[in-house]
Amino acid sequence: MKRCDCLIIGGGIIGLTLAREWLRRYPKSRMVVLEKEATSVAHGTGRNSGVVHSGIYYSEGSLRAQLCVSGARKMLDYVDAHELWSDRCGKLLVPPSESSLDSMEILLERGLVNGVEIHRITGQEALELEPRVNTQFDQALYVPITSVVNPKQVAENVRRDVVNLGATIHYQTPATAIDARRGTVQTRMGTFEAGTVINAAGLFADRVAEQAGLTTQYSFQPFKGKYWKHKDPDFSMQRLVYPVPDLNLPFLGVHSAHNQQGEVYFGPSSTPVIGRENYQGLDGVTLRDGLSLTASLIGKFLKNTNGLRTLSMREMKLMRLQGVCRELSKIITGVEAQNLERSLVKVGIRSQIFDAKTQHLVNDFVVVPDERVIHILNAISPAFTASFAFAEYILDTLEQ
Repeated sequence: MKRCDCLIIGGGIIGLTLAREWLRRYPKSRMVVLEKEATSVAHGTGRNSGVVHSGIYYSEGSLRAQLCVSGARKMLDYVDAHELWSDRCGKLLVPPSESSLDSMEILLERGLVNGVEIHRITGQEALELEPRVNTQFDQALYVPITSVVNPKQVAENVRRDVVNLGATIHYQTPATAIDARRGTVQTRMGTFEAGTVINAAGLFADRVAEQAGLTTQYSFQPFKGKYWKHKDPDFSMQRLVYPVPDLNLPFLGVHSAHNQQGEVYFGPSSTPVIGRENYQGLDGVTLRDGLSLTASLIGKFLKNTNGLRTLSMREMKLMRLQGVCRELSKIITGVEAQNLERSLVKVGIRSQIFDAKTQHLVNDFVVVPDERVIHILNAISPAFTASFAFAEYILDTLEQ
């Protein structure tokens, strides 16, 4: 029996920032992190856009609003303190249709209530910030704090912090059985006993919770996000440009993104899938997930539960490059189908859960304590942005 004070299941950005914060508070603790992959960036942590979000999308009082706003500042402070790459480019939100003007007003109000610096600007002012923006409705929202970082670089730096603080990280070591009452976790390396176990397993958090005997009203409902890369290496954008989203759906719509190398991407799609690691074709689809998720999707599609059929019909437009360009043309000018190619490196899966009681996709972080285990069940966007603040929130709650 290997004993430790805290054991974290999941070595992505949430698990790593939790381990770092724990050891900063309790420097003499014995900390173990288990990660089933060979690295910390195989899934969401290494596949997200790297955008440091501001917190304007989320309803007042939600965990996402609270932790995104404070988390953005902490993320940017961390990047500065460690001299990591960042682009403080800011973001423009552009109405893609006349019906989105009402949502624009809601976002402006949410941003101000959540304490985010946000400005309503004219079309001309938007063009001065980003010459490629489509100003068909002569107005936009500008959010200066929204930035871009290199998510793999950030994760690697936090990983080094965690190791230097004394933690042991076991890669390629999934949890195979968990006893929540005793705090024991079985692995191929033997059994660990921990004072506190934290389930930060992302795409597999529901499976880990199931191993630990947790029963909830939630089920897993993954969505795949695909991106398209601009093929011209000289093509650049000064700001991030997003559409004002449909607030009835938990997705932000096709928008621009760029990375440290200056490459420009457009996306993501939000396609329901039948596998936790279903990045391409039928790769990553298991028999169990394939059957259960297919049956679940068919039922939700027929009933249009939470607008899933509406979303699916919208996503069908993005199956072809012409459809992607039509969506982009509502907010950005000068992007044609021949300019774009599918990007396989940026395909990601959203670790989304569905609430059987409300019959809705859950649009906030969900944290469920059970005996010695804390389960983080819905670490959806903006989890990367919020990660440092999320770690403080979890440990503050545990201390209380």
